[in-house]
Amino acid sequence: MKELFELEWMGEAAEHHFRKARPGITDLPWGTLATADYDPDVLLAARATWTRSSLTEYRAIAGFSEVLRAMTEAKVPLDIIGMASSFVADEVVHVELASRMAMELGGGTELRTDLDYLFQHADPKLTAFERANEMVLRVSSVAEAYSGKMAVKAYDATTHPLTRAVLERINADESLHYRLGGLYFEWAAERMSDEERTRLAGIALECLRPYALTTPKTPDPYAEGRRKATVAEIGSIGWIESRYYATHVRNAVYAGIVGPLATHGIEVDRVAVEELFGPAPS
Repeated sequence: MKELFELEWMGEAAEHHFRKARPGITDLPWGTLATADYDPDVLLAARATWTRSSLTEYRAIAGFSEVLRAMTEAKVPLDIIGMASSFVADEVVHVELASRMAMELGGGTELRTDLDYLFQHADPKLTAFERANEMVLRVSSVAEAYSGKMAVKAYDATTHPLTRAVLERINADESLHYRLGGLYFEWAAERMSDEERTRLAGIALECLRPYALTTPKTPDPYAEGRRKATVAEIGSIGWIESRYYATHVRNAVYAGIVGPLATHGIEVDRVAVEELFGPAPS
C-alpha cells in the first residue's frame, strides 16, 4: 500500500555519531538559495524534483543493503564487501542532501510510495552467487551508473554554489558506487555460465526500460514549471536543459551501462536498446 513519503531525524547521539562518520554536511552554504523571484510553477517543479531525488536515494539505501547481504552470502572477496559496506551511509547522506535542497526551495512536495517494495529483490530460489550477480547489476551497474552519469552532467551545468556543493558531494560517492559493478564482475565473470550472462543481460534491459526515450511517459504534473524555467533558474536548481537531456541519457546508457557490461560478457540486446533510446552517440 502506498503511503506518504516522510523522513524523521532523531538528533543528539544518533546525529553526533552520523556526523562523525560523514562530516561536512552542515558546512555547506545552506540558506543562500534565493527563490523569491522564481515563477511559482518553476519553484513547485524544483521542489518536486528534489523530493523525488530524496526518494530515489532512499531506495538506494535499500538497494545497497540487498547488495551487501547477497555478496556476503555468496562469499565474494572480503575487500569488495568492505568497499561496498560504506555505500549505505553514503546514500543516507544523499537522502539528507536532497531533502534539505527541497526545504531550501520551500519544502517537499507530496509523494506516495510503497515502502514494502523499495527495491527489486532477487528470486530467493536462485543460488547465492546468482543473487549477488543480479543485485550488483541492478544497483551498481545500472541504477548507480545511470544516476551518476546524469548527476555529473547536471553538476557541469549548475551555477549556484549550494547546488554545486550538493551535487559535487553526491557525484564523489556515486563514482565509487558504480565502479563497484566493474570490480565485482571482474571477479565474477569467469565464474558465470553463458546462461547466467544471458539472464543478466535480460535483467539489464528490464532495468533500462524506465529511462527509455522512445516510449510514452506518465504525464508529469510539474511539466509546466520545467517549461517556464529560465536558463539561470535551471542552473541554480540543478536541472539539465531539455535540449541536452536525450544526448546525456544516451551517453549514460551506452557508455555508462551497456558498454561496460559487454566487457564482462553481458551483452544487452543492442536492437532492443536502440528501440528504447535511439542509436548510440557517434
